[in-house]
Amino acid sequence: MKKTLICTLLLVFALSLTAISTAKSLFFADSYMLRAFGVEANYWNPARLTEHHHIDLWLPVANSGIQINNNALDLDTYNFFVTQDTLSTEGKERILRNTDGKLSAEASANISVFGITMGNTALSGATHVQGKGQISEKLIRLAFYGNTEDEYHFTKANSNASVISYVDVTYGAGGFKIPFIPENYPQIVTGFSASLLAGIKNLETKEVDLRFSSTVESGANLDSEVLIRSGTGGVGYKAMLGMYSEITPWLEAGITLDNLFGAINWNIANEITRYTATADSIYITDIEDDLFESSDTTENADPYSTKLGTELRLAAMYKHPIVTVSADWVQGFSETTVSSKVGRLSLGAGFLPLPFLPLSLGISLPNSSHPVKVSYGIGVKSLGNEFSIAVQSFDSLIPGYKSKGIALAIATRVWF
Repeated sequence: MKKTLICTLLLVFALSLTAISTAKSLFFADSYMLRAFGVEANYWNPARLTEHHHIDLWLPVANSGIQINNNALDLDTYNFFVTQDTLSTEGKERILRNTDGKLSAEASANISVFGITMGNTALSGATHVQGKGQISEKLIRLAFYGNTEDEYHFTKANSNASVISYVDVTYGAGGFKIPFIPENYPQIVTGFSASLLAGIKNLETKEVDLRFSSTVESGANLDSEVLIRSGTGGVGYKAMLGMYSEITPWLEAGITLDNLFGAINWNIANEITRYTATADSIYITDIEDDLFESSDTTENADPYSTKLGTELRLAAMYKHPIVTVSADWVQGFSETTVSSKVGRLSLGAGFLPLPFLPLSLGISLPNSSHPVKVSYGIGVKSLGNEFSIAVQSFDSLIPGYKSKGIALAIATRVWF
């Protein structure tokens, strides 16, 4: 029973699918702000919309990526867990040893719908799914070992989940130079993009209050309530401002603010589901009786808004005809489904050993919320098109049994 409960918890939180800005960013572990051009500049830095002096096309589904990861369980540990009939103490500790207070997971997916550049403007659309969740380590230990403390209290702060999916239609314009900068100084180029968002589905934890206690005097007591709010169908918006400058012929720097005014208003079909479970003064002598009273009720909910947290991104890139090296720092200002207040640094490198063979490498350094991730990409390039594939591994240099997550991406470019 305990194993079934834990397996369910792990699957719920580790498989909550979600979205990436664009598929090609996976090739460089998100160090992509100064690499994006053409249609992709709409999502990374619209100031660069003049960098590609051709008409750039995005084809449906041809630029897609998906990723899923967690902070504690590699594939080897997961396989060990599901193949055991029972778990020894050593096996339980093997699962718990890397949780660091919580088991957290996130996933993302992005599928291109359309895109085209026209001079210094672009119009594009894509489907996004994003989500993340976490479970308190104490809750997992409670399921593994039973109560080892007199009282437990779990809240939304340490156990929660959220998922959001939407389609964007984005218009961007760039290539605007800031005036009055002397010609012998590096020029600063600006741009903007604005997105109309069509919300598909949202699910978020609104409240968690789970209390469990067990003493000789009062027996076992449980009082829990979980509120899940969901919305279907909504309309929203967001904006991006970007700048970049070619400081020298071989060095560029840039800055963006994304998700400005970002929000989706869910106002078509909204619900709140309330889950409750209670048990009062349960003793071992009551083991044959009905121990718990539980219920779940669903009712209509008022319209509400989901905020898309604003993010600041800083980037620099060294350019050479054969090798490029870049660094991106992203910092969110709020904790939402699509943003994090924990900053992260990504490094990327591109190689062109042959005119038709682009190679890529990326690494995103670990922080308190995300493990290290390493990306590898390869492509085939001609005068008018490029096709590339990439794989990304979490917390392992090489994708395999020691990976705590995996990401895959395909990217197709057509220009003329």
